[in-house]
Amino acid sequence: MANESMKLRVKTGEKDGKNFWDNCGVLFINRNDAGEIASIQVRHNMFPGVDMVAFPKRDDDQE
Repeated sequence: MANESMKLRVKTGEKDGKNFWDNCGVLFINRNDAGEIASIQVRHNMFPGVDMVAFPKRDDDQE
């Protein structure tokens, strides 16, 4: 299973055409052996100690 991670950043300001950013969390993308997204996890500094997880919709899911 392949994993990817991405930084979550929020724009905190701009001065003289330059943007300033703060890191606010991380996003983890978990893939199965076929390369399809199996799940996504988010850790955000506004919600310490809380793991947020999303899964792709399955064909048998009801809306």
